[in-house]
Amino acid sequence: MATRVTKTFMQKWFPTETYPIFGIVGLAVGGATYYLWKLSQGPEVVWDRHGDWKPWDKVKQDQNLKFLSYNPDFWAARKKLASEKRVVDEI
Repeated sequence: MATRVTKTFMQKWFPTETYPIFGIVGLAVGGATYYLWKLSQGPEVVWDRHGDWKPWDKVKQDQNLKFLSYNPDFWAARKKLASEKRVVDEI
């Protein structure tokens, strides 16, 4: 009885030809939602409005923030240059 009622209800409101459309649109909305969630969890997104909302200003010139560095010699040279005294600092 219940399947008969459901079947007639579905035939009245949703034709059989629309099922693939609903499936594709549902998949697209789900994918877009997942992608937006993934973007919102990135390191460059700041959700804290009361704390330091510009944490990128505290990054030093010789600081490597990348997870994987293909050129560690570059960062070692940067640290060496940053530790030396510069003429600009004495002024």
